[in-house]
Amino acid sequence: MLQWSFPHNGDSYGTKTTARLWLVLAVFFCFLLVPFRPVAAQSIAAPDSSLNKGVAVIQQPLGLPATDIRLIIANIIRVALGLIGLVLLVLFLYGGYLYMTSGGNEEQVASAKKILINATIGLGIILSAYAIVVFAMRLLGLSGLIGPGGGGGLTAPGEENFRGSGALGAIIKDHYPGRNQKDVPRNTKIVITFRRPINPDSFIVNSNQSKDSSGNPIYGDCLNQGAGMNWETDCDQIKSGASYIVVTRADTNEVIRGAAVLASYENGKLSTVVIRPYDTLGSAIDKVAYRVHIGGGITINDSANGNPSIFAGRSAGRDFYEWNFTTDTTLDNTPPRVSSVFPAAKTTEAKNSAIQIDFSEAMDPIGLQGAFTSTVSGYYALRGNEIFLKSGKSGLPAGTFHLTNGYRTLEFTPSKECGENACGGKVYCLPVCDLAGANCRQDDYEILVKAAQTFSANSFESAPFSGAMDLAGNALDGNGDGKVQVAGTAASVFPGQETPDNYFWGFILNDTVDVTAPYIQRVFPGVDADYVSANADFGLVFSKRMLADPMYTIGVEEQPAPKESLCRVPRMFFDLANGTTLTRLEHCPFVDTERRYYFPTVDSRVEDVHFNCFYPGKGPLGNDPTTKESLVCDSQHLSQCCAVNAAAAPFCCNGAANLTDQKACLANLRANSP
Repeated sequence: MLQWSFPHNGDSYGTKTTARLWLVLAVFFCFLLVPFRPVAAQSIAAPDSSLNKGVAVIQQPLGLPATDIRLIIANIIRVALGLIGLVLLVLFLYGGYLYMTSGGNEEQVASAKKILINATIGLGIILSAYAIVVFAMRLLGLSGLIGPGGGGGLTAPGEENFRGSGALGAIIKDHYPGRNQKDVPRNTKIVITFRRPINPDSFIVNSNQSKDSSGNPIYGDCLNQGAGMNWETDCDQIKSGASYIVVTRADTNEVIRGAAVLASYENGKLSTVVIRPYDTLGSAIDKVAYRVHIGGGITINDSANGNPSIFAGRSAGRDFYEWNFTTDTTLDNTPPRVSSVFPAAKTTEAKNSAIQIDFSEAMDPIGLQGAFTSTVSGYYALRGNEIFLKSGKSGLPAGTFHLTNGYRTLEFTPSKECGENACGGKVYCLPVCDLAGANCRQDDYEILVKAAQTFSANSFESAPFSGAMDLAGNALDGNGDGKVQVAGTAASVFPGQETPDNYFWGFILNDTVDVTAPYIQRVFPGVDADYVSANADFGLVFSKRMLADPMYTIGVEEQPAPKESLCRVPRMFFDLANGTTLTRLEHCPFVDTERRYYFPTVDSRVEDVHFNCFYPGKGPLGNDPTTKESLVCDSQHLSQCCAVNAAAAPFCCNGAANLTDQKACLANLRANSP
C-alpha cells in the first residue's frame, strides 16, 4: 500500500494584505470594494452556488426571493465601505492637490496637512472596521464578498462545495454526463450506476406491461424494439417526484416532459440505469444547464435489511444527490471508435488476462454488459448478441462484462480462479486448451463487437438495441474511417461478419501466468504539496496497464473530518507507447474556507490487467525540491522510489517506509502536519 498527503489552504488573505503601504491600501480598497466588482468564480453570489440553489428549493412555494439574507447584508456592507473609500480617495487627492499647489502659502499648506492627517486617521478607522467585518463574514462563510482573499471558491459554514450528500464515490458509483460537464450533445442519454444493486420497482413504472415467462413484471425494457419503436409508448417510465430521478432546467426549474428508463441487468441484478428523454434537450440557439436530482425513494435490493433507501442514515437535507451539466447547441452525429484493446491485436498474453475495450467516448451500456452464453455454432455470444468470442480449443469463458471508466471502457473479468496474487487476493484466468482432446499450450482468441444498425447509409444514427452505440445513438464506426458501412444483420458472426462497421481482432493466450506487480510512478498533487488550488488536478500514473473498475476503490481521508467525504470519480487514460495508465480523480472542489489535509490511499484492491495487486507497494519518495512536483519513480530512478517489502518496510506512508499500516500512517501524518 502507498499513501501520501497534501494540505489545501484557502486562507491566504492575511499574508497578502499586511505588507501593503497605507496609501496603496486606500486606493486598493476603494477600487475593489465598489459594488460593481465581479465576485470570484465559485462565490455564493453565483446562481449555481450551493447557497442560492438551496434557497431556490423553497423560493417558489413561499413566494420569496432566492437570495440569502447574508448575501444581502454582505452587499450592503460592500456598498457602504466602497462609498467611504471613495470619499477617502477624494480627500487624499484634494489634500495632495492643495499641498502641491500651495506655492509657499503657509495657510494652504496647513490646511492640506490637516486634510491628509484627518484622512489618514479615517483610513485607520476604516481598516479596523474592515478587519472586524472580514472576521465576522468569514464566520458566516462570506469572506469572498468582502474584498480580496480566500481561495477560488466559497461555501456556507460547515458545508462542502457541492449539493446534497457526498454520494459520488459512495452509493453513486458513476454517472453520465459528468459533474459540471460542458458542451454535452443535446441528444444525449443520461446514465447512473449505483455501487449496490437496487430495486427497479422502487422508481420504475412498468408502463408497457411487459412480463417474463413466469408472469412477473419486467422493469426497464422496451417493446417493439427496432426502427419503429416509440420511446413514449413502448418503454417503461420513471416514477415522477423528487423522491426518484428528476431532470430539470437549472435556469427555470422546469422539469423535462418525460423520459424512458432502461435497465442494464447483470446476473439478474440492477445497478445501471439509462434515462432517455422524450424530447431533445437544450436549444439550437443557447447553451442550457440541466440538473439531475436523485432522491431517497430508490431502494437497495437488500430484503434481509428491509430494502433501505440508497440514502439511509443520512440527515435531512443530505438524503439526495444532484449534479449539473450544460448542453451544447448541436446534436452529436459523430460515431464512437475503439481507441485500444487488451490483449492487443496479434499479441501473445498470459491466460490471467482481463479483456479490455477502450472507446473514444461514453457508450450505451444496454446490451454491452453481462456474461457469455454457450452455443453450438462454434462461438460464444454475450446475452443480447452484441459481443461474440471464438476460440480454437478452449471452453466457455465464465465471467462478466462491465462498462466502466465513465462508460468508455468495457472490461471482461473472468470468474475462474487460477491462483493468488502477492496480496493473497484471487487471480482469474481465461480458459486455454481445456476442451476434451485439446493438446496445446496456447490458443487463438477472436472477438467481435457488433455495430448497431444505421437507418441509412448517410448517417450513423442507429436503431435502438441493434448493437454497440454511443449515448447519442450513433452506431460504432468499427474501422474508424468516418463512413457508414452497414454490417450484416445475420445472427451468425463467425464467419462472415468480420466486416465494417463491426470491430474485431484476434490474439493468442498462453497457458502461463503473469505475476509482475504494478507500481506508482508519479502522483499529483505531489507528496505533502501545499497551497493546492480548489480544482487542482488529482491523480497518479501507474507503471502498467491497469484494470479500470478497481480504481473506484482509491480512498481519500480528510482532516478535519467533514460531514460528507470529498466526492470523486476516477478516469483512466492508457498510454499505449509506454504501457502506463494515467488515473485522474475528478473531484468536487477541495474545501477552501479552512485549512484541510487530504490523505489519498491506494491499496491492494487496485490491480493491473493480469490481476496483480499493488504490492509490493512502490511509489515516489517525495517531491522535486526545485519544481515542488512529485519525483518520478521508475526503473531509471530507483533511488526516488519508496519501496515496500513484507519484512522490513511493509507500508509506504508519504515517502516513509518504516510504518506498519494505514492507521499508523494517518496518525503519523496528523502528528507531523504543520
